[in-house]
Amino acid sequence: MAETRMEAVTDDVKILSRDAKKMVQEAHEDAMQKTGELSEKCKELFNSAIATAKEVPAVAAAKTKEVATSTDNYVHQNPWRAVTLSAGVGLLLGIIFAKK
Repeated sequence: MAETRMEAVTDDVKILSRDAKKMVQEAHEDAMQKTGELSEKCKELFNSAIATAKEVPAVAAAKTKEVATSTDNYVHQNPWRAVTLSAGVGLLLGIIFAKK
């Protein structure tokens, strides 16, 4: 009878060991799949960031041209106001930097 119990316990341990190995293998496979998915998402985000970064100089140049055109139009329409504004800004900057 003790031998039968020992065989039953041994069989249970073998089954438990087999199930544990199976669970570990499944967990490993799931982890590898998730790693692959995360890797793909990282690649997509990185490529998106590079594409956006490549657009920055063109957008900055367009905005700079817009501002320059707008400023040029304002100065041509209001020459004395532009001169007065420039002098005021220059005076304020001179005062600020003179104190430092």
